[in-house]
Amino acid sequence: MTKFKIFAGFLFTVILSSVLLAQDNHSYTVIGVKGKVISKQAGKELQTGDAISGAEGEFTFKGENDIAGLLRDDGKRFVLTNRKEKKDYTCSIDKAMMIGKTRIEWKSLTIKTLEELKEHLTELPFIFLDTVSKIKVDQKTFPQNPRSFFYFNFLWKNPKGKAERIDKKLQFRKDTLIMRRGNIFKVDNSPVDPKDVSDFKMMYMNSGEPVEIGSFTVVFPDEEKIRNELSMLVKKQQSLNFEPKMIQGEVEAYIRQFYGSIDRLNLVNYLKNNFGVPEK
Repeated sequence: MTKFKIFAGFLFTVILSSVLLAQDNHSYTVIGVKGKVISKQAGKELQTGDAISGAEGEFTFKGENDIAGLLRDDGKRFVLTNRKEKKDYTCSIDKAMMIGKTRIEWKSLTIKTLEELKEHLTELPFIFLDTVSKIKVDQKTFPQNPRSFFYFNFLWKNPKGKAERIDKKLQFRKDTLIMRRGNIFKVDNSPVDPKDVSDFKMMYMNSGEPVEIGSFTVVFPDEEKIRNELSMLVKKQQSLNFEPKMIQGEVEAYIRQFYGSIDRLNLVNYLKNNFGVPEK
C-alpha cells in the first residue's frame, strides 16, 4: 500500500469521525464521576445529574484514571475516559467517549468454582449495598461441616500495639455464604478500627487444609449517592422497556467500573425492592 493510500485512508477516517460526531444529536446525563472531569464548555467539574450533548467540546481529566459515566437518551451507557492516562489531559468528546463496559451475562446466581469465587470476591474491592451480603455457593465444590468452612484471616494491631493473627469463621446457611457489614471489622464481638487491620484475606478450610481465596478489600459506599446514580440508570431503562436481566447486568457493570464487585443475589433483591425490577 502506497503512502498516499495510507494517508487517504487516515484522512477518510478522520472526516468520517467528524461527520458522525456532528450528527450526534443525542443528549447525555452524567450518572457518576470517579475523580475529576472538567467540561471546558460548561466551565466546571462534571457532577451527577449534569446534562451534556453529543456535540460537547473538550474535557480535562485531572487524574490519570478519572472517568465519568454517561446515560444516553436511548438508555445506553457510555463513559468519558482518560485514554492517555495522563494528569490534566484534555481532549475532545469524540476522543474521550467510549461505550460503557459490557454488561455481565448471568448464567447462574450460584458460584460453582474456586476461580469464580476469586473473581467475585478478591479481584476488585467488594461493596455492600445493604447491611448483609449473601452469596450462593455450590456445596459440592465447597462443602460445609466442622472441618470445611469459609473464614476471614487478618492481622490486627491490638490496643497494646501488638499484631495478632485473627481467624473469623463466616456464617453459612443452606447454600448461602453470609457476610454482615457490621461484623467484618470485629474481634471478640467488639468493633475495631479498619486502620488497625491489614493483610485481610478470604479463606476456605477444606477438610482441615486452608485454601487462600485471595485478598479481601471491602468498600462501604455512600448509600444515598449510589442510590441516586442507580436510580437514573434503572428508571431510564425501565421507561424504555429494557428487559430485567439487561437492567441487572447494566447496573452490575456500572458498579464494577465505578466501585467494585457486588454480591449478585443482593443486587437482584436491591433492584427489586428499591426500583421494582423483577428477579427474572
